[in-house]
Amino acid sequence: MSQHQPAGKWRNFRELLRAQGVALAYFLGSQKELGPLLLDGGEAAGAPESDLDLGVVLLAHPWDYREGEKLRRRLQEDLAGLFTPLRLHLLLLEEENPHVQHAALTGIQAYVLDEEVAREYRRKVWTLYADWHSWW
Repeated sequence: MSQHQPAGKWRNFRELLRAQGVALAYFLGSQKELGPLLLDGGEAAGAPESDLDLGVVLLAHPWDYREGEKLRRRLQEDLAGLFTPLRLHLLLLEEENPHVQHAALTGIQAYVLDEEVAREYRRKVWTLYADWHSWW
């Protein structure tokens, strides 16, 4: 393996996200540590019954559900090869409940296009999560 490959994987990851209008990306779930490991050029088998969860926040989320699904599918297909042999599960975080969004914030932040967008997203999620849990 060349020494330039890991930096290339990270660069490809960032370029794919930027090209699709992604503002933020987080690895979350039980195998979250394996995402950065694979992008660094490491090897990981992962749990056979699990996948690698990557949550993204878009700069402009499509209003039409079908367009959002097309974008999610396109992103998943474009990114999947970077995480082989793990199965990638891509989440559009704006479509997830506050619990999943909060899990992303407590996961591993892998990409930030704009710090102001990141601060605003964190504030929104923490507020929704607190409101959501106040009912329980």
